[in-house]
Amino acid sequence: MRTNRRSRLRWAAAALLGAAAVLLLPLLARRGPPESALDRPVDGTTQATPYERMSEFTTIRSDREILFYCSNSMRLVMERIAAEFQRQSGIAVVFTFGGGSELLPLIQMGGRGDLFICHDPYAERLETFGRLAEYRVVGRLVPVILVPRGNPLNIGGLSDLGRPGLRVATVDRRYATAGQMIHAVLDRKPWGEAVRENIRIEARGHSDAVLSLLTGHVDAAVVWSFLAALYADRVDRIDCGVEFPEEIRVTLCRLTTSENASETQAFLEFIESEYARKAFSWYGYREAE
Repeated sequence: MRTNRRSRLRWAAAALLGAAAVLLLPLLARRGPPESALDRPVDGTTQATPYERMSEFTTIRSDREILFYCSNSMRLVMERIAAEFQRQSGIAVVFTFGGGSELLPLIQMGGRGDLFICHDPYAERLETFGRLAEYRVVGRLVPVILVPRGNPLNIGGLSDLGRPGLRVATVDRRYATAGQMIHAVLDRKPWGEAVRENIRIEARGHSDAVLSLLTGHVDAAVVWSFLAALYADRVDRIDCGVEFPEEIRVTLCRLTTSENASETQAFLEFIESEYARKAFSWYGYREAE
């Protein structure tokens, strides 16, 4: 009975945070790199606009275009890269955003589309459906702990989240790869159950988990690493201090449904540029080797 009641409370809290996130996160999120980089162009050869000036992406008008499926976890960095790509090439980028599990069925059904950026395991699933023409690894993701600036509770790793009285937010393993990775670690650690006892919110999305930290509902949130860069002026990043079962790649996939060959190839070349590499680094993704 106690477990059922706790589960209902978690779901109620997650639902409230999900609704609040839609309204509050655009106001709370940092849309650019750390302060030390704000006044510098991203690429000295293009004299690109500094990152923090970009708040929303706008598709340009053009006779040439790319139809682009983009996972929510990569939205801000891809908006930044696409804006510069449009400026240099004159090719329009038309985005469809959503969770990987939401976009995959659209692609599977054979709708129009040129590119899909996602994280593991979606590239493998595309290949299973016969929709993957090629892919490139452009970054990597890892779960990290976010805490308020200054780390007032002196949290040093995932094991510390099992301390009595701590309130923790993470993402629901049923919907999020990061949640599966975190619980896989907790399953094999002696302190894993203590951490689970402290999980107050299991959000469907990473932004919901971060919002619960920013609004003081929890003391720590375990989410993808890129969130640490977006909220760098409000949170500290703490490495989990454990080995995860696998490393999660961010992959840019060319789809077999692509009808804009030359435009798609131009973007695939641009994703290898210094500008794009710096963007992935500044937004908190591990750069591809």
